[in-house]
Amino acid sequence: MARKAIKKRTRQRTADTDLKLADFQVPGEKSAYWQGILVMLLPFVVIAAVFAVQVFSEAASSYSSGMHGKWWLPLEVIAYPLLCIPVLNWLAVRPRREKLKQAGSQARVMTKTHPELKAMLSEQARLLKIPEPEMYVVDDDAAYAWVMPGKRSVILISKPVLATLNGPEIAAIVARQMGHIKAHHVRIAQAVTYYRLANPLWKILLFPTGIFVASLRGWIELIEYTADRVAVLVTGRPAIVNAALAKLAVAADPQAEITPRELENYMRSAADIASDGEQMQLHFKVGVFLSSQKGLKERVEHVTEFAQTDQGKRAIEKITQLKERSG
Repeated sequence: MARKAIKKRTRQRTADTDLKLADFQVPGEKSAYWQGILVMLLPFVVIAAVFAVQVFSEAASSYSSGMHGKWWLPLEVIAYPLLCIPVLNWLAVRPRREKLKQAGSQARVMTKTHPELKAMLSEQARLLKIPEPEMYVVDDDAAYAWVMPGKRSVILISKPVLATLNGPEIAAIVARQMGHIKAHHVRIAQAVTYYRLANPLWKILLFPTGIFVASLRGWIELIEYTADRVAVLVTGRPAIVNAALAKLAVAADPQAEITPRELENYMRSAADIASDGEQMQLHFKVGVFLSSQKGLKERVEHVTEFAQTDQGKRAIEKITQLKERSG
């Protein structure tokens, strides 16, 4: 009995120190999500209720509509908006998975192909207590990193990202994707992104998602802040996360006239630059670029502030204990 009690207490302590969604989720994200769900479903719930009256009411047996007794009709109305999300995910993921098959095993991150990335992926999955996702290095001119939904999530990172960022910064970008997986953002975010880019026919057929997209604008922005927070916890260095975000934005924008070295100098420079004309010019140049990137400047500020909040301090304490426990 004593051994069982000790094991139970040990499991309880372990569970208490595991990183949970409440430890890093941005306030307001959950309410923004459920608001979007309710706004999307409400019209269909009303329509289903009207159908239910006609289907199940005894007085409806005399209706000429022929709906009486067709119990499945209200269920179909409710199921329609719910099925839009998986359909959009399937449409978005199918062509990408075909390209990954064509790329072959060399593109997949494994110990024999990309040992450093594989070790990074395994360590972060173990730390965050999530199933280790697959990861692929994509041969593409564009700089990006994102997650595909599926039975097992897949992280895609393009070669320009690896060429532009250093090791700790790559770890921060990978940790952001792991944060999306940990926070269960992937399926909804992918569906929303694909719907925005879909052709008009799909937008008409899957119009309930259009309602969802319109009501989820705030949520889409908030989940990026949540992912940034996970990167801060995993790397332990807000400055690294900020550098990674800024460098990725520069690499992804072909119009950016900023070199990685200039960006590094900007990140390292002291706050007082009044006496250095070159630094003043650099700060102006990079500042204009950051301001041109929607939400980037706010995210950089948020990353720095998170570690100073009570929520951030508690999360950092937890992640420190997890790192010590995992060795």
